[in-house]
Amino acid sequence: MTPQIETTEGRHSRRLQAWGLALGLLMTASCSKALLMAPTGSTLTLLVSRPTAGLSASVNVTALVYESSGTPVHDGTVVAFFSTLGTISPAQATTTNGQATVQLLTGTQSGVAEITATSGSATLASTVKVTLGPGAAARVELAASPTSLPSVGGTTRLTATVSDAGGNRLSGIPVTFSTTAGNLDQSGASTDSNGQAQAQLVTLVKATVTASAAGGTGGSAVVSIALRTPPNAALTVVTKSFDATLFYTASPGADGAAVNSVNINFGDGTSQGSLPAGVNQSMAHRYRTEGTFTAVLTVTDVAGETTTLLTVVTVVK
Repeated sequence: MTPQIETTEGRHSRRLQAWGLALGLLMTASCSKALLMAPTGSTLTLLVSRPTAGLSASVNVTALVYESSGTPVHDGTVVAFFSTLGTISPAQATTTNGQATVQLLTGTQSGVAEITATSGSATLASTVKVTLGPGAAARVELAASPTSLPSVGGTTRLTATVSDAGGNRLSGIPVTFSTTAGNLDQSGASTDSNGQAQAQLVTLVKATVTASAAGGTGGSAVVSIALRTPPNAALTVVTKSFDATLFYTASPGADGAAVNSVNINFGDGTSQGSLPAGVNQSMAHRYRTEGTFTAVLTVTDVAGETTTLLTVVTVVK
């Protein structure tokens, strides 16, 4: 025999038949408390809280049921819901002021869920569709914390956020990370309940990281990771007997971070801090004894980067 493949329409028809059979059995078993159904001429309209959703998420589905006169059906009217993808929970609900609401639980399978509903003789205005999973992705954003690392390199945390066209964050969407330099702790992850996927980058040089969402129209997002540069510094010394003049430079590095502090340790047990920054600065110091000393210039910028220079000071009478 040739195997038969069941179509989506076939599955939907089978679900309707199953509902009808279950309803008939229930009414037979409880004639004294028959289910309230929509009367002939009623209309049933379906609404969803959002047209897209991530995996392992939920979407509210509401049925509006009105009689031919335009008034809501009686409270307690039973409406049965069906979906070609995901799970409807609960499978049926009763109306209040003509409205009955259930949830579509998206599960782990991506695609387009077509939702229908029925109640007695009500005519369904139209089905509604909800795109589930990667196909719903319309926007990818990528952030790094921090966006700049010390001059010697370091670690930054990357966060990719995936959302649909309406700005709703999507869960269960596969995200791929790639970098031009350094090492990622993982090349891919799925978004969590907040629509975010995370990774870490360790790099010794500047890098550009890209995050891409599978499927959909979201494409990818890019973030640049910079390495801070230490401040510029220079140090020379001129001595005359016990008197020394130290000439120094303390200025911002290539990234422009302002100098925060300048300090000189003269090597004889004394030092001087809070020195002015700038180019061609000088500092006079008198040594008390002959000998060879190591003077140290320390320049620190507002980003915490430090440059340290040493020079030998020879003191003779």
